[in-house]
Amino acid sequence: MSYLIYLGIIVAAGGVLLLVSDTFAHGVSRGVEAMFDRVEYRLALRAREREMLRREARVMNTSVSVTPFRVVEGQRKGSTQQLGVARIAA
Repeated sequence: MSYLIYLGIIVAAGGVLLLVSDTFAHGVSRGVEAMFDRVEYRLALRAREREMLRREARVMNTSVSVTPFRVVEGQRKGSTQQLGVARIAA
């Protein structure tokens, strides 16, 4: 009889572990998906800004060099961590 109790405990523990691991995996996958969405959004904003600079240059008939991160005159230069900017390879 005690073997049936042990078997029941093992089956119950396996079921709980299955539910917990599924919930954990779902949470991790949602976090990773949110991270990729954020990176994708930043890349899209950067591409849009580059396209707007190119359009302005075409209108003004001048050439413009597009850099990954535009620095405004008089702006304090700091590390990307201090500025809160994510570094993304171009």
